[in-house]
Amino acid sequence: MQTGLNTEQLLEGFRYELEVTTRPKTVEYYCGEVRRFVRWMDRAGIPSDVHLITKHHIQMFFHDLAVSQNSNGLKKGPEHYERLRWPYYRALRRFFAWVMKEGYIEHNPMDGIIMNRPQPVPIEPYRPEHIDRMLKVLDHDWQVATTPRQRMRAARDKAMLLLFLESGLRLEEMAKLRMGDIDLERQRVCVWFGKLGKSRLSGFGPQTKKALWRYLSIRPSEVVGDALWATEEGTPLGVSGVQMVIRRLKKDAGLQYVRGSVHKLRHTFATAYLRHTRDMKGCRLLLGHSTLTMTERYTTFIDAEDALRAYDGKGPLDWLRD
Repeated sequence: MQTGLNTEQLLEGFRYELEVTTRPKTVEYYCGEVRRFVRWMDRAGIPSDVHLITKHHIQMFFHDLAVSQNSNGLKKGPEHYERLRWPYYRALRRFFAWVMKEGYIEHNPMDGIIMNRPQPVPIEPYRPEHIDRMLKVLDHDWQVATTPRQRMRAARDKAMLLLFLESGLRLEEMAKLRMGDIDLERQRVCVWFGKLGKSRLSGFGPQTKKALWRYLSIRPSEVVGDALWATEEGTPLGVSGVQMVIRRLKKDAGLQYVRGSVHKLRHTFATAYLRHTRDMKGCRLLLGHSTLTMTERYTTFIDAEDALRAYDGKGPLDWLRD
């Protein structure tokens, strides 16, 4: 067994190991969290030799995460700290398991440190009035547009918002759409190599079909490549461009303080679909979830609304008197 191994050097080998079996974003996730731990060790004066890292050091790191969060004087609940620590716990557990498997250490410093996956935060969709306000902004943009570029942007932004709401696509999936991925006749959108490399079909309704047709009819012909979404200059929009469209739209609609942004549109689609169909399996397929566990998160507010309808102008105290 080698001695004097620098943790930063091992992190490089860990990255190469991950790159064989996982997606680039997953590699960055794990390596980024481990690297933050390595930097914390350097600030805390802890030797970088992997053999000298102990369970106590890792517990100190988790403690300091909470302390740094409380530096503003605002106390937070235990659920907050569970969610804060969980990504680091997952990454360190996987990193030291790999270090152990490769034979660089004899004892895993993560042994005896147990954390449970935190409960997910309930997903609240955009309310109907939020959607109405955003659509009013988009309709106004179209009405006041005077140049071809302005009209193209107004048509593009409305088509994008409606497709988000009716297809449930993720941000990256939306940004990567190509011209051939949209079938207006059948009202279908094809997602190629979405999360975890999976491909799937989703759909959209007549309003989105009309908005897409309008956008495609005035989309710049000189766009480089076949990216569906283009800038006014004729270049592909990209992920950050899609984010900027939705953020600008929220701000113009006076919704900048409403929690959530692009991904909240996906939540809104899922909630509306489940409320209308009660088809959990169908919703899972359209969203591209591997299991029903993730899909079930979208039922929280539906079930609560159904339960509240039982009040019907009265409350439990009234029921007791009846």
